[in-house]
Amino acid sequence: SEGFRPGGFNRNEGVPTTYVADETTNLEFGWKTTLANDTIRFNGSIYMIDWEEMQIGVTDFENFGVLTFVLNAGDSEITGFEGDLTWLATDNLTLTGAWSLNDTEMVRVPPAVSDIAGVGSRLALAPEVQYNVSARYQWLGDMSPYAQVVYSYTSDQYSSIVVDNRFLQQSYNTLDASFGLNMGNWSLELFGENLTDERAQLFINSLDTDLRITTNRPRTI
Repeated sequence: SEGFRPGGFNRNEGVPTTYVADETTNLEFGWKTTLANDTIRFNGSIYMIDWEEMQIGVTDFENFGVLTFVLNAGDSEITGFEGDLTWLATDNLTLTGAWSLNDTEMVRVPPAVSDIAGVGSRLALAPEVQYNVSARYQWLGDMSPYAQVVYSYTSDQYSSIVVDNRFLQQSYNTLDASFGLNMGNWSLELFGENLTDERAQLFINSLDTDLRITTNRPRTI
């Protein structure tokens, strides 16, 4: 598959007058399977993306006041493997997992562009590893009570490819759990999200001159 975003104009002086379209070419192989008498489902996808003339927004406070403009930052390559696995271990117990593995790299940066991470740098907001695993036990009979636990992990990632706004966001993991009942037209659930009270760094930016860190929600019960 192929895709593009059209080019355009920057209206301010001192920055590139125009920027060209950026284009992606995506090669992908995917599958959906059921195995072991339909007790296992395994879906996945392997892909490679070429991204040429990447368009990015840049905010400049020092030279032009508060000015945001668009430039072509160069080319990059992305290779990855993502998938999900579900196993009906017993009539009551279901185990699931999902993952995303990505290798991202800047492969060309124009010599005239000095404030972009160099060749070989990782792309922004692209953790190399993400995964989650869960177990759900469902009792049969009246009210169909269930219990579930979910663990998820995200590796570290950079906030931007613009050097002045490029911060390393630390890896994090979270743990959720729930217990519930269902009967007729009503249900009751006790749940806990982020039980370890992890302060995950979801995004770091200094675009308004103040360094700001967006975190996930604290422990919620």
